[in-house]
Amino acid sequence: MTLIVCPNLAIDRVLLAARLEPGNLHRLRCLQHQAGGKGANVARVLKALGGRGLLVGVAAGSTGRLIGELAVAEGLDVLLVAVSGEARVSNVIIEGDGRVTEVYEHGPAIDAATVTALLETVREQARADDGWAIVNGHAPPGAGPDFYARLVRALRGAGRRVMIDAAGPQLWHALAAGPDFVKVNALEACSAVGDPAAAGDAPGEAAAALTADEAGAADAPPAFLPADHGDCDAVSATLDDTGRVARGLELCRRLVEAGASRAAVTIGAAGAVALADGLTYHARTEPVGVVSTVGSGDSFAARLLLGLECGEELGASLAGAAAAASANAGTPLTAHLDPHEVARLAAGATVRVGPR
Repeated sequence: MTLIVCPNLAIDRVLLAARLEPGNLHRLRCLQHQAGGKGANVARVLKALGGRGLLVGVAAGSTGRLIGELAVAEGLDVLLVAVSGEARVSNVIIEGDGRVTEVYEHGPAIDAATVTALLETVREQARADDGWAIVNGHAPPGAGPDFYARLVRALRGAGRRVMIDAAGPQLWHALAAGPDFVKVNALEACSAVGDPAAAGDAPGEAAAALTADEAGAADAPPAFLPADHGDCDAVSATLDDTGRVARGLELCRRLVEAGASRAAVTIGAAGAVALADGLTYHARTEPVGVVSTVGSGDSFAARLLLGLECGEELGASLAGAAAAASANAGTPLTAHLDPHEVARLAAGATVRVGPR
């Protein structure tokens, strides 16, 4: 069973609006209400594709209890560590013209005692089984910038292979702990190892925004938010597919040089690239009609983990992962995808393999 460690869980809601107008009253229709956060998305997609995962995170207040109830009602295996405060709610608003706006609350702050309790829970669960684990999402405020590095070491010490899907300081410190696989989007990679396609070529606004978010501080600057569907950041929107692939592969190289054994970087509509065992990979599917890309990265991670758990050849796993991401993007729901559509897209996917 895959162990999914996502401390900062949420209630995820998808809301439909004809049009958002700042300063006006809106009555929106709720399309989705579910246990959320990146880890819940991974667990959901694993289940849909025939895998199984145990989701471990914190539960704060009545919202935290509701997260657990919703997860169980959906058939997800979940183990929650109780903390004080109130869990967060994340809203995705889809307008009639297709524009997607994400409104996320800060997670509840945790203290050193909670960090210790979560680490012990993770160690205990890691020893109960073998296989892969993933640590993903933003860390709760108060966890410390090296929290995910400590989780990676705890998991590896218990015999697990570990994938990390994080950003900013958490990703940077986790790289030093030697994760077996890093799966991030281009913006998340840039927030830890710099942007080879941007002036200055160093972690900048994205890293600062993530640091502020994990501290429960001021809102992230607008430059951190997605620029468009299929683009994870403003720089990507200025590049053609060749430029996105080159940038993504350079980011993979930097992630590996910083400590990851293997790395994959998703690059929006251009698919995903990876660096593993001295080979480079570029996987992409046929174009899909994009409704919302929210949850596509988590869908990619889930299918990639499933392939790694089964011993699948990496190129095939990346094709399946790209297909899962595309299938998710074609629906307004978050991490609810049709396995038949995933299989269809994977069958038609292209994977180019070359030397490092």
